[in-house]
This record gives sequence, C-alpha cells and structure tokens, in this order.
Amino acid sequence: MSGISLTFLLAVLAMTLRTALHYSGVAVAPFDFALVHLLFIVLATWFSGHFLLRRDPSRGFGELMRTGFQSAMLYAFLLGTFTWCFYKFIEPDAFAAYNERLIQGFMAQGHQAGEARRKVEGLYNGLNYSVLSFFGLLMAAALNTVVFALVHHKLLRRFRGSMQ
Repeated sequence: MSGISLTFLLAVLAMTLRTALHYSGVAVAPFDFALVHLLFIVLATWFSGHFLLRRDPSRGFGELMRTGFQSAMLYAFLLGTFTWCFYKFIEPDAFAAYNERLIQGFMAQGHQAGEARRKVEGLYNGLNYSVLSFFGLLMAAALNTVVFALVHHKLLRRFRGSMQ
C-alpha cells in the first residue's frame, strides 16, 4: 500500500461516515466533524512517510516532505469537494438556522433586514465553508507533514537501521 492509496481510503471513509451520520438522523454541526478530519490527516501524513521509507529506506527529507504533501493535497481536495457537494445537494439548509439567528441579531442592533440577510448569507454558506475546509485541512496537513517528515528522517530512520 502507498500513502496515496491510504489517503484516498481515509477520505472515502470520512465522506461515508459524514453521509451515514446525516442519513441516520444524527445532527452534526459543520465544525463538529473537524476532529475526525484531523485524525485522518495525522494518519495519512504519518503513513505516507512510513510507506515510503519501508519501500526505500534511503529516501531523504525532501522526498518525505513531497509524499506527505501529496497525501495532504489529495485529502484536502477530496474533502473540500465533498463538503461543497454535501452542503449543495444533500443538506442545503444546514446554514439556514444559524443565518437566521445572525440576521435577527443584526436586526435587533438596528440594521435593515435585507442588508443583514445579504451579508450573512454571502458569508455563511456551503461554498465558503468548503473553501475554508480545503485550506484549513491543507494547512493542518502541511504542518503534520513537516513534523512527521522530521520525525521519520531524524529519529525513526535510526531505529529502522538498527532493526535491520
């Protein structure tokens, strides 16, 4: 198995889990699923370096970074695309209740209803959330990639050499 294959499987698992929770009636707020994504990002970036060094222990730090970033980009792209599709087709009214509370709050402060609605709905929607998800996942995965590449390169390489 390679890091890309595992990352693809983890992304499919995250998408399946999120969809299954929705259709089973479990209410999951958009940001509540972030811990699952962070766990899967850690697994994807860790094992991408692990699989690379298992195939060829002579690979360097740059190659560990490259394979980790490839896995990170794949996971972020797949989940960003899924998030947009999810909030566009499966649960299009996910942000409606939250937006209504914000609009009521703005109206209580004296803002016009139309203007408040336009600003709130322009900011809190599925497209913006999917873009934020993509970049957030990518940044979290990039940080994990750097840390795990250093750990694999500086620490675990010594143990691999002493075990063979």
